[in-house]
Amino acid sequence: MTILEQALAEQEYLTAIRRHLHQNPEIGFEEVDTTALIRRELAAIQAEITPLSIATGVCAMITGTKPGKGKVIALRADIDALPIQEQTGAAHASTRPGVMHACGHDGHTAVLLGVARLLSRMKDQFSGTVKLLFQPAEERLTGATSMIAAGVLENPAPQLILGLHGGTETPLGKVGIWSGPFMASADQFSVVITGAGGHAAYPHRNKDPLLAAAHAVVALQSMVSREIDAVDKVVLSVCQFHAGTAFNITPNEAVINGSVRCHDAKVRASIPERIDRIVGGVACGLNCSHKLDYIFGIPPVANDAAVMESFVSAARETLGDHNVVSLERPLMGSEDFAFFLEKIPTGGIFRLGVGNAPGRVLHNPLFDFPDEAIVPGVAAMTAFALKECQ
Repeated sequence: MTILEQALAEQEYLTAIRRHLHQNPEIGFEEVDTTALIRRELAAIQAEITPLSIATGVCAMITGTKPGKGKVIALRADIDALPIQEQTGAAHASTRPGVMHACGHDGHTAVLLGVARLLSRMKDQFSGTVKLLFQPAEERLTGATSMIAAGVLENPAPQLILGLHGGTETPLGKVGIWSGPFMASADQFSVVITGAGGHAAYPHRNKDPLLAAAHAVVALQSMVSREIDAVDKVVLSVCQFHAGTAFNITPNEAVINGSVRCHDAKVRASIPERIDRIVGGVACGLNCSHKLDYIFGIPPVANDAAVMESFVSAARETLGDHNVVSLERPLMGSEDFAFFLEKIPTGGIFRLGVGNAPGRVLHNPLFDFPDEAIVPGVAAMTAFALKECQ
């Protein structure tokens, strides 16, 4: 049987697993039942499960028996759900109020379990080791660092890493590829602008921080359009504005919060100074002061060209040329898979096509990962693992 045929033989089993996970979603670092299910399924195929110091998430290994010394590689899937009330009406809809798999992590988990099942029966075809990383709390953007701290990239250390994520921009049943800078960093900022409050009837006696903050929101938009090269993809969004306690009182301070997304590390490093200068100039001009708090969060994801070329080759051989597509553009969304790539630059993440049927929008209460996407993901990742671990 071909790899694709073997994956197809697992369709019914993996669909049942995926739907069970969908019915029983758990948010980041609370994936206790999900972790237990993954451990149970891996134990059934005699995968070597690594003890971890964290309560949720699983690291397991499958080592080939073919003579030789193949690579150690890691494959990663995320397992957590989102705090959203499901509205799909599906028979397998979430049974847990206010929590659902609205980003497809139930599908990602099913795919990696399918890869594990195939590799466990194909040990004689590879000589390396495949580490399976079922990561918690991707939506909290801290799950990858918790797994790294728990030692999943040690004993043995992977030489490369591959991740997957469902993509609505990629047609159902296909895999989408991008080499180079692919997903943006995700940083956040908070600016407190301080003035001198007073009676709204006498604004000339006050120093209005709300006015300064309003001007600052507008001025910050010039940073991207006038200070940064148009080919360097940057998004700055002011998403919160807090000021005042009553309709007739000029407040003492105003707070604006937002996020910044970048693909280039050097541009990213320059952003705090730019925000500080722009807001400082506006605040000073309106007789106010300011304080910037800037938090560097998730680094950008840059897919290694050689790794993606190898994945493309394996996926085309398994799924056919027509089922492997080049993405039209990189993404401004973020992924804490980036922290794995900081430790193992030889890696990348691909998009598993889920299509764009009505309601199929990530982080939406109508989203339901299509079961038809599972088999292509299993086949492509298995083929890649066998290719790299010869």
